[in-house]
Amino acid sequence: MSNPMISRRSFGLGAATAAVLLASGCGSDTSAGDDASSDSAGEGAASGGRLTLAYNSDGPHKAWVEAVCNSVSNTLGMSMEPLPYAQFSELRQQVTDGTIVGAFRSGWQADIPSMGDFLSNSFKTGAGANDVQYSSAAVDDLLDRATQTMDDDEAFDLYTQVQEQLFADLPVIPLWYQNGFGGYSTNVSNVTFGWNAMPRYEAVTTTAAGGVVRVNDAEPQNPLVPTNTNETGGGRIVDLLFAGLVSYEADGSVKNEVAKSIETDDNQNFTVELEDGWTFSDGSPVTADSFINAWNYGARLGNKQLNSSYYEIIEGFSDEEDRETLTGLEKIDDLTFTIRLKAPSSDLRLRLGMAAFYPLPESAYDDMEAFGAAPIGNGPYSMTTWDHNSQVVLTKSATYQGNRQAQNEGITFVIYTDYDAAYNDLRSNSLDVLDAIPNSALSSFTDDLGDRAINQPGAVIQCFAIRTDVEHWKMDDEGRARRAALSRAINRKQICDTLYYNTRTPASDFTSPAIHGWTDRVPGNEVLQYDETEAKNQWANAEAIAQY
Repeated sequence: MSNPMISRRSFGLGAATAAVLLASGCGSDTSAGDDASSDSAGEGAASGGRLTLAYNSDGPHKAWVEAVCNSVSNTLGMSMEPLPYAQFSELRQQVTDGTIVGAFRSGWQADIPSMGDFLSNSFKTGAGANDVQYSSAAVDDLLDRATQTMDDDEAFDLYTQVQEQLFADLPVIPLWYQNGFGGYSTNVSNVTFGWNAMPRYEAVTTTAAGGVVRVNDAEPQNPLVPTNTNETGGGRIVDLLFAGLVSYEADGSVKNEVAKSIETDDNQNFTVELEDGWTFSDGSPVTADSFINAWNYGARLGNKQLNSSYYEIIEGFSDEEDRETLTGLEKIDDLTFTIRLKAPSSDLRLRLGMAAFYPLPESAYDDMEAFGAAPIGNGPYSMTTWDHNSQVVLTKSATYQGNRQAQNEGITFVIYTDYDAAYNDLRSNSLDVLDAIPNSALSSFTDDLGDRAINQPGAVIQCFAIRTDVEHWKMDDEGRARRAALSRAINRKQICDTLYYNTRTPASDFTSPAIHGWTDRVPGNEVLQYDETEAKNQWANAEAIAQY
């Protein structure tokens, strides 16, 4: 179960695949299987009528990559071939360095329940996850206007206009939405997955002696410090140990939690008032300083925190010089502070529920590494033990007073290295909640588990991409026609039906049905529909401009 895609953010969360698609037009192609040498990665990928689709073979991507490549090859009569990299880190490094040649897997798992989170991070000029170097003045302007507006309906209309332009350009090619899918044992009830495809652990009730719920996890990659945890193994634990200014409901809406109020007149200057009486599990008070100091620590360049980029919207942030404080944060009194942003942002309140914005007690700064091994939080649970590569034991907090009141006495995260073992434990009732299904059981888990199977939309989209500065694939008439041809040549529904057994849904936009404001009626999204004739026409249009 150890997922090489450990980031909770970008670059396409991997999907569990069941079998190589054998249907006509999407059959298995073993010419470039997972055992291919990674030394060949990146060589000659976009020349001589040949295009490669790069992926990491240490993740569950081979089957869908082969299916996409064969769908394109059989439709267009050109050669699109899978290109495996041995490890995710190798692929990620070439994408980051801009040395990747040809197409590569891409996508997004939302940080926050916001249309802007999908669109700004991936498509705004210079954005951190804009791996294809896409730049559109029209898109930038629309995104800025959507960020600054105080009206949700106006923002949704602007995001629709953004996507209309994206469908004309296709800087990345959306494939399908990934559901949140898993299941639970006969010991528990009230099991639901939230907008982010993660179980709502605190809501689970159990008949087990002691009231403890056993759930799956992967070994956290770092000490459990909120400002330095950005992977799912540690992230789900941190989210239960800490409480932020706001919390997320199952549908992605936000409610004030530690914050009594968050006020603004211009989406740039905010005043935050805290509820009185909040404490950390060691009894120390949660104050304005608990937030200000934690954010300053996370933003400081010298601390090298993985979540530092989340503070870049706050005045005073720098990723080039080591500044002690964010000048946009100012303490008014023990329960009040202000936030000044570099520019207006309509989704700041949504962001404030993320781990990067959790508070820390003063004791954390004495030894941050030791703190991360035994964190002291203000969330619905406290950590009892962390037996590395075995389990992490949380108990219900006696001091928590927020929205996510635990309906059980504790959560034990059992560390697994593969989903098959976890699924077997679930079926034998020795595991209570599982957040994914292994390849081997995708076709049968709904029959195996009955009404204890979960399969619902999550804020994850899978795509693939080609850099926009590569010959034949630029943002010109030729490049747009070739991208449209590739998109039209992919039979998304057939791949989802045959590989994924209804745990994926063909994409109709660049975001997710789990996000408020989503619509499947974005103008131009017909380019995502399989159409062999139109695919060939678009490719011929490109060939008339320049031979590939």
